[in-house]
Amino acid sequence: MRRCLVFALAGFTLLGLLHAAHLGFYWHSLGRRFTLADVFLREVAPMVIFALCVPAVTRWGERFPLEWPPRARAVLAHLSGIAGTIAFLAAVRTVIERALHVTAPSMPLLHLRDNLVYLSADGFIVYGATVGLAYAAAYTARTRQLLELQAELSKAQLSALRMQLNPHFFFNALHTIGALVRDGNQRGAVELIERLGDVLRHVVRPDAQPDAPLRTEIEFLRKYLEIEQVRFGDRLRVSWQVDARSESVPVPQLILQPLVENALRHGLSRRARAGSLTIRASVANGHLEMSVIDDGVGLPSDFHSAPRRGIGIANVRARLQHRYGEAAQLSLVPGAEGGVISSPTTRRPPGGCCRACSASTRTSASRPSAPTALQPSRASARSTRSSCSSTSRCRSSTGSR
Repeated sequence: MRRCLVFALAGFTLLGLLHAAHLGFYWHSLGRRFTLADVFLREVAPMVIFALCVPAVTRWGERFPLEWPPRARAVLAHLSGIAGTIAFLAAVRTVIERALHVTAPSMPLLHLRDNLVYLSADGFIVYGATVGLAYAAAYTARTRQLLELQAELSKAQLSALRMQLNPHFFFNALHTIGALVRDGNQRGAVELIERLGDVLRHVVRPDAQPDAPLRTEIEFLRKYLEIEQVRFGDRLRVSWQVDARSESVPVPQLILQPLVENALRHGLSRRARAGSLTIRASVANGHLEMSVIDDGVGLPSDFHSAPRRGIGIANVRARLQHRYGEAAQLSLVPGAEGGVISSPTTRRPPGGCCRACSASTRTSASRPSAPTALQPSRASARSTRSSCSSTSRCRSSTGSR
């Protein structure tokens, strides 16, 4: 409040000085004799006194907020505020002029009327500027608070996904290392420990940001799948088709890992013979398209009627909803060539930060099942063009369950 009062005093004092300069030049052009004290007292003093009342005017504006459609009570309150401001400025100026013996003592009401007419525009501007700046400051504070809450939510969702990753992946990796040691394959065990350390370093970083270049996510998925390939052996074939132009596009961290994990656990692990997992990324028509495709065992017959559950996919849905709002949706539908999840991402401009752009996206992904049930699924999605030309489309497909 003290800072607001200081700015109000500075602003209204400057406005009073401008009025004083205008009045001084006007009187000088008429050949009227005057002193600088007379001019400054008449023009600056009312503004300075009104500045001291800014906290009360601000509270009045907060009590009757202007909304759309406007309410009659709020409109009447602000019209009363404008009238009160005009009357206040006119009364202060009339008292000062009487003290300076500028007007005849016998005509105070007539002079007050003249000041009311003269200061009507000033009163409207002063009141409007005070209330408008108060609304702008409140909006800025709410926006800053919302951005801080959104950042905290993004970090919390990412942390939750990392915690969910730990039991599903690291325990299996440790069992695989134990099996290699028992078989006497020390070199393979050491290599797997190194890869596991790289994955763990990526997952538990305390300074990790919600977004990362696609290059970083692909490197993480490579290490992740190298460990899974040791566990699956010849039953897993991984194919990478990543366009170099797409590597610099920022994407939400760990947005594909739950889909890859579900493809392995619920699609390829039930396959008796070898299966394949293909990861694609390309840029076309200003959009980034990412796909994770598996040739798992297919959808269960009760796919549409069974309840949808699963922490990984639910987290992906929540992160898309948080980042893009209603513009991104995660629907669960069957498909013939693997699952697809679609979400818009923004390409960072050189030397600057990207701003979240609204995009219209229709997203669908496969339904996760309970950890004990190995059920494959497919998903399909398509994202439409964003309102920002720098917005890319991120489409990923997987046989997640």
